[in-house]
Amino acid sequence: MKKNGAGGLPGRSSTSKRKQKILRTVAAVIATFLVVVAFCATLHRHEPNQPENMNTPTRKKNETLTSLPVETVVSTVDNEVGLQQFTKPPTCHFGGRSDYCDIEGDVRVDPGSATVYQVLHPNSDFIARSTAAAMTMIKPYPRNGDETAMGLVRQWTVKIVPADHKSLPVCHDQRVHDSPALIFSLGAYFGHYLHAFSDVLVSLFVTAGPFDRRLHLLVTDGHHLQVAKFATIWRALSTYRVVDIDTVQPGGKAHCFSRVMVGLKGRDEKELSINSSESRYTMKDFRQFLRSAYSLEKTVATQLRDRGERKKTSVPPPRILIISREKTRAFTNVVEIVRTARELGFEVETVARFDVDVTKSARMANRVDVLMGVHGTGLTNVVFLPENGILIQVVPFGVDWLSNRYFGEPSRDMNVRYLEYKITKEESSLGKVYAPDDAVFTNPTSFRWEEFSSIYLQNQNVTVDVTRFRPMLVRALELLHQ
Repeated sequence: MKKNGAGGLPGRSSTSKRKQKILRTVAAVIATFLVVVAFCATLHRHEPNQPENMNTPTRKKNETLTSLPVETVVSTVDNEVGLQQFTKPPTCHFGGRSDYCDIEGDVRVDPGSATVYQVLHPNSDFIARSTAAAMTMIKPYPRNGDETAMGLVRQWTVKIVPADHKSLPVCHDQRVHDSPALIFSLGAYFGHYLHAFSDVLVSLFVTAGPFDRRLHLLVTDGHHLQVAKFATIWRALSTYRVVDIDTVQPGGKAHCFSRVMVGLKGRDEKELSINSSESRYTMKDFRQFLRSAYSLEKTVATQLRDRGERKKTSVPPPRILIISREKTRAFTNVVEIVRTARELGFEVETVARFDVDVTKSARMANRVDVLMGVHGTGLTNVVFLPENGILIQVVPFGVDWLSNRYFGEPSRDMNVRYLEYKITKEESSLGKVYAPDDAVFTNPTSFRWEEFSSIYLQNQNVTVDVTRFRPMLVRALELLHQ
């Protein structure tokens, strides 16, 4: 009997090779399974109520990135020299007011298709040959649940693909940036001064702050005028120029990074607030950041003393800035208000429009001790007040809940003292239009938002009863003595 010959029985070596082949096959299957498990474990989904017009696929509760349709392919070539290898699957959060993903490794941003590719290479940490391609969609503006706003935001796709994927773009100038990048939207309501801060700038500070300016800011839906308006903030958060990521590169090439984040974190349900469960930063930190960015000199509001003692120590008189407004919700008797404030010892400044030049607004608000105005955009500049400053919000008739949510509650988290003056029917211009027993006065909450806005926000002015209002200014002086 021949042993180990061509026509003989298989020997020990061939049996060993067969076992090794089986073991390699089993190992590949196990590795593929572990990749899927890893994806599922790292992508946490807490789905909010999605607006109907978000144009995203309907997804079942608790779906992860890898439970979406997946195509299995074989990666054979690492086409880009020097790119970092895939180390871990994207970490994504979906829920609350904002969605965001954090992607590391070989990451390519394609402006034309609004896609962020994470590339799986043959020698990646997770798997050698068998790879999975999956995707999810994000609108990088932190206002989930607002159908109107999110309908104005460009949708981005985060896609995991192998290195030989047919649609994978090459890197622009064969460059891979070592510093990470952040994609966020300046669409939706960013053109509104309050929402620019409340929706985007606060959350941008929370997201970008930990990177100590070593971060590329990639703006989608950005208008050049809006980008220019907040240039000081961009410079304070990044050493690099802002990139309009909607602009397609020559040849359809991609921007390549070792890490890309899509979306902003930290957005709270309240306006001008930070979600403490998502960030260690507070609104006090944000205000300190603004003082540094805009080189604001006054850190603490004036502490008053008795007049005799004030003369000895040269303490300046308290300053108040009154926002008179131009059209709706305007003071109709601002001259009387100014006279009353001066009689009490205030140094008074007035401004009609307070949301155009951010640098000018910041400096005006920072040099006073008290900011006063009817509920509206201009009160957003409370973020520039010095510590222990005072905000006096004059609340138009019927707007109590809105005033408290937008400025009342948030100011208390900023180390700003808050005073509120609610006007009466007699002080509202609505009294000249509607009868005292009209629903406008008896049941303001009965109106739909469009009607409510038209009546109470767009067509109401205020004539303050200065005799009734005087104690509010006295109280502000008392607080400055404390």
